[in-house]
Amino acid sequence: MTKQSFTRKHFFIDRSLQGRYMVTFLVPMLIMLVFMLLTLYLASQTIISTSAKIMKREIDNTIAVETQDRLEPTAEQYAKILEDVRVKVRDFGNIGDIRREFAGTLMWVFGAGILLVVLQIVMMTVFFSHKLAGPVFRFEKACRHVIDGKYDDVIYLRKGDQMQGLAQLLNESMRVSGQRILDLERKIADLEVKKT
Repeated sequence: MTKQSFTRKHFFIDRSLQGRYMVTFLVPMLIMLVFMLLTLYLASQTIISTSAKIMKREIDNTIAVETQDRLEPTAEQYAKILEDVRVKVRDFGNIGDIRREFAGTLMWVFGAGILLVVLQIVMMTVFFSHKLAGPVFRFEKACRHVIDGKYDDVIYLRKGDQMQGLAQLLNESMRVSGQRILDLERKIADLEVKKT
């Protein structure tokens, strides 16, 4: 006997449920995408701002060193200052302190961004899993009652919980099963009475 493989013909079995889940996951993911783009923008602005500050500090230090103790610098001294500034600008990316300062700034910006994204993901998963885990817990409890022979349990779900249709179906099946068992017990009791 050969086993037939399962071929999915429809991806949307319950359009309403799947649509809600798609929206509830798509919207937060878009928010996180926008947040990450904002974080990237802030990081790039921070890099530009930090670069400008460091470059200004380096140029100011070069000018201060070259012009100290001189009241009127000569044209040659200005040329020397200009050459020193050109060297500073050319070697700007190779200075270890600057790289460390950039790395520290980026770590702070991206670290804060990643921390906020992780917190958002944790909150989303707790919120969305609760909308699913609560009904599943309630269904399990109702099934235990049925196993124990109690068919009078009614499943109540909160507004916004998933699987409302399944809850109604289980409630109806417990009600009908309970009624059938009561009918069978009555018939058995009637047969017992007729035998005696």
